[in-house]
Amino acid sequence: MTGTIVVCVEDLRAFMIALLMGAGASAESAADAADVHVDADLRGVGVQGFDYLPYTLKSLERGLIDGAARPEIVRESAATALIDGRRGFGQSAAIAGADLAVRLASASGTATVAIRNSTDIFMLAFYAERIARAGKVGMVFTSGPPLVHPPGGMEKLLSTNPLAMAFPRAGGEPFVFDMATSALASSRVRQAAYDGTPLPEGSGIGPDGRPTTDAAAVRLGAISPLAGHKGFGLALCIGLLSGPLTGSGVGPELAGWQGQSGETRSQGHLILAIDPAAFGDAATFRDRTDWYLDVIRKSRSAPGSEGIRIPGERAARARRRSRREGVRILSASWHNVEPFARRYGVAPPGAFPPGETA
Repeated sequence: MTGTIVVCVEDLRAFMIALLMGAGASAESAADAADVHVDADLRGVGVQGFDYLPYTLKSLERGLIDGAARPEIVRESAATALIDGRRGFGQSAAIAGADLAVRLASASGTATVAIRNSTDIFMLAFYAERIARAGKVGMVFTSGPPLVHPPGGMEKLLSTNPLAMAFPRAGGEPFVFDMATSALASSRVRQAAYDGTPLPEGSGIGPDGRPTTDAAAVRLGAISPLAGHKGFGLALCIGLLSGPLTGSGVGPELAGWQGQSGETRSQGHLILAIDPAAFGDAATFRDRTDWYLDVIRKSRSAPGSEGIRIPGERAARARRRSRREGVRILSASWHNVEPFARRYGVAPPGAFPPGETA
């Protein structure tokens, strides 16, 4: 992968906010978006972080995102709610949805919050973890532009349709699992195309429908579903939960978001929260979660293995390190944002080579 630079966390967040406001976002919405992107970058070379900023800035410039709009609760019951994102920042709508799900689950035991008329919410782990830090089990589902072909086909008809789940624990960080239902996240494909890094076998197909490891060809063709029909089925379910259930677009109806020909309907998301106290003792649930993760972590490693790693642990370590040492940003990502900084008159912060302190 291409080289990286290091930026101070606070400087990076301020730079993002200034860029987003330069493109027409309100200060409040820009801060919400920056918080999600920065958290992604803190966890490593964030595929849902700074590297995605040009996409958001272009969407603001094209009028696809209303930078001043704020989410609105349009329907609420004891255990359900519907939020209208008002075509504003998806991050703002999802933060509001996560907090509302926690409030409703605290009273009713479980809660489901649907979000319609929204835009991309990016890193789902941010919202699931937010719910888990409030003592609830969090689940988040979303869809997006079509980038993935169905097994046996070659057209882009599904999004990478990710999901995230997070569980509160007695000690340490919540257990957080975030995955795409495609063989690779679209961001990984985009970043590999920066310098021609080959993709793993089975990642996607070229425009001729044949499998390829060339990231540029996959961007012209389609990403493959994770584990064939299993990933396809899971992606299909998530698409239906995020699209038709929330009254939002799905599949080719969202093609216009990435400049493809076709519709540019609004995106939908589904957020769930479960209060462990509704089914037993919440402290016991957290203890049992820690116990099971510890049993797995300490089990026998296979020959040649470096040990068993629980999902989310690497990201949690990277976040702690990045807060101390600065955030690593791909040099290519930095260069992609520079034209926007010049256009809006925003001065970029200082950056350092890897290994130096920000």
